[in-house]
Amino acid sequence: MFADLGTDKDDLGAPGSEYIHPCTKASPKINDCIKQTFNHLRKYLIQGIDEIAVPSIEPLIIPAMKMENGHGAVRVRAIFSNLTIHGASNYTVLNVKSDLNKYRIDLALHLPHIEVTGNYDVNGNVLLFPVRSRGDFWAAFGNVTGLAKLYATEQLRNETKFMKTERLGIQFKLSKSNFKIKDFINRNNVIGEAMNIFLNQNAAEIIEEMKPAASAAIGKHFKSFLNAAFLQIPLKVWLRDAE
Repeated sequence: MFADLGTDKDDLGAPGSEYIHPCTKASPKINDCIKQTFNHLRKYLIQGIDEIAVPSIEPLIIPAMKMENGHGAVRVRAIFSNLTIHGASNYTVLNVKSDLNKYRIDLALHLPHIEVTGNYDVNGNVLLFPVRSRGDFWAAFGNVTGLAKLYATEQLRNETKFMKTERLGIQFKLSKSNFKIKDFINRNNVIGEAMNIFLNQNAAEIIEEMKPAASAAIGKHFKSFLNAAFLQIPLKVWLRDAE
């Protein structure tokens, strides 16, 4: 659904014409417009966008994600699979800074609550405590704030311009966190319960140590997600004066 910024009739049938809030590149309020664009897109991401094969993000399904940290007090290799994430659709873009001549966009985000379930396989050391664990997990995070730094380039296909995300940097902070695991390796439940207690008592330290690895893994996933969408939406549909 278009805002009152107007669009050419020739663009009305282009992919993205229904759910994109278009912006004018030369507008002095371009950052506010981009913020509206991403917030406007939220309701469509909840149901998914069949037109460009973008799945629903409620829940958000991630088949696999790998994290590895070889420095500091937390030295582990973690593989997460079958991730189901509830709450991603409640995001709000708070602020935007951009340099569209260089296709640079920074998005400040807030999510009130996220819950994640899935499978995990962890091997390494956490605060000198040896860890070898595999099983199911549940995690909840509250009052999540983040900064997404998007680095993109212009791509020309069949004389039509698109934006391609080359790199997506992610920074985040969590006010609250809670974990629960069901360890399949240590089936006597004593070690499994000890791991649950350990994780929750040391959650802040573990998260802080794992932030670089987590940020890299999240950035890699959402880079692919953004490209799946924006490489099908011509620049002229959402960014006016891009020709």
